[in-house]
Amino acid sequence: MSSPKQLCLLLLFIVSISAIQGQYEPNSLNFGVAINKNFGLASELGIGARVEYAPNCFTTYMGEFNRQILIPDDTEDRHTGYNEVALGVNLILFNWYPTTITAGIGYVGNDEPGLDERLDKAFLVIQSGNFNHGAQIKLRALHQLTIPIHIYVELNIKSLGRRYDTFVIGFNYDFAAR
Repeated sequence: MSSPKQLCLLLLFIVSISAIQGQYEPNSLNFGVAINKNFGLASELGIGARVEYAPNCFTTYMGEFNRQILIPDDTEDRHTGYNEVALGVNLILFNWYPTTITAGIGYVGNDEPGLDERLDKAFLVIQSGNFNHGAQIKLRALHQLTIPIHIYVELNIKSLGRRYDTFVIGFNYDFAAR
């Protein structure tokens, strides 16, 4: 029979070994593309591109650009979409090689003109001219398909309001992979 102390030591050992395996190679620069689904409108999809830099195995800095596209509908007379930019940092929560679970925080901004109507549902929004600024929380599962290619799914919760929260599926290419 194992004692609770032995089980805790075994669990600590397994967690520390798994933490040695990182999400990317140190000093790697990764490029990715993604498709996202906005929670706010059923007729809105997004496409995006991102750049990631991992200075070590545990931290990833991200820069993203997304274009939300409103799929035309006869009943809607609205804008055709908006642009969104995001900057953030992700850290490893769990790592079961080749799958890594990360979480992070960051800045998000968009040029969506209809945000004024929904400001009462937003948690944190700062407007400057025609641009809206806020924060986001990012939860991501990253899986290595091959040595340089990763697939990820991601949930972005944004302070701009539930309408702007997104579910993302994408691919990254790791240029530093060996």
